[in-house]
Amino acid sequence: MGDLAGLFGAEDQALRSSLEPVWESYQGVRASGAAPFDAAVRVASSVDRLGLAFAAGYSAALEHLIPDVILPCALCVTEAEGNHPRSIKAGLKASDSGSGYTLDGAKTFVTFGSMAKTLIVAARVGEQSDGKPELAVVRIPADREGVSMNELPPISFVPEIPHARVEFRDVSVDAGERMNGDGYLDYVKPFRTVEDIHVFATASAYLLGLAKRCAGPAEWMSELCATIVTLDRLRAAPASDPGVHVALHGVTQNLSRLFSTEAFAKVWDKAPVEERARWERDRKLLQVANTAREARFRKAASQLGL
Repeated sequence: MGDLAGLFGAEDQALRSSLEPVWESYQGVRASGAAPFDAAVRVASSVDRLGLAFAAGYSAALEHLIPDVILPCALCVTEAEGNHPRSIKAGLKASDSGSGYTLDGAKTFVTFGSMAKTLIVAARVGEQSDGKPELAVVRIPADREGVSMNELPPISFVPEIPHARVEFRDVSVDAGERMNGDGYLDYVKPFRTVEDIHVFATASAYLLGLAKRCAGPAEWMSELCATIVTLDRLRAAPASDPGVHVALHGVTQNLSRLFSTEAFAKVWDKAPVEERARWERDRKLLQVANTAREARFRKAASQLGL
């Protein structure tokens, strides 16, 4: 993490209330040399709703996973039966020409799909010796011939974030667009942890900015700063490290505690009524995938003998 004092500084006080200025600001901060994590938390500290903080965190997470990705970008995994490897039916096959591949299938729920310039797509390429599916990940432009996108209705929380159903019909994929490594172990599985780290960091940065605007207690803001610094440390570690999952569990537990404090209630007493209403509507975003996070924590704790 760069200069934490910058989160409290006066150099960028414009409050962002829609996606477009968030994208522009994030890309501008990145262009200045800031790392994705740093850019995301800085931008998130100047938004007026949790959904926009998520937008910054999601982008930074994808850049962390795939450093040279072209933004806006969307990770395409979930299908009609879910996002477990066995649920992935979209197929990537060698093309008849013998050069490159052909992609067919559909993804039913793609975050930022309708805004994306780049699609990162998980597809089945065969089966392993134990019968488990073998997955690959390809990176293709969203406007590639054969790609069609249908925007989905807004969900009940963070409605600012668009989602889409994406279909792939005989889509040509160059050999160089297939990414190295195992599609599941190197991309899909670690992204769950990488996304959690970045999104909880940007959520904390949003609340830090809110507390600053509302003259919140310094002690409460200091705990949010500590959360961001901890998450930055976790970001730098391998997502497969069991210690990351144990520490991340501690971070999320502490955030839940912070949300129930009298100090937090005092912050909201001074906040705009409409912003508090958005928080109450959107805070369930931070509970999405709680069951999976808990399972990863229990497994990691067992691996560490805890």
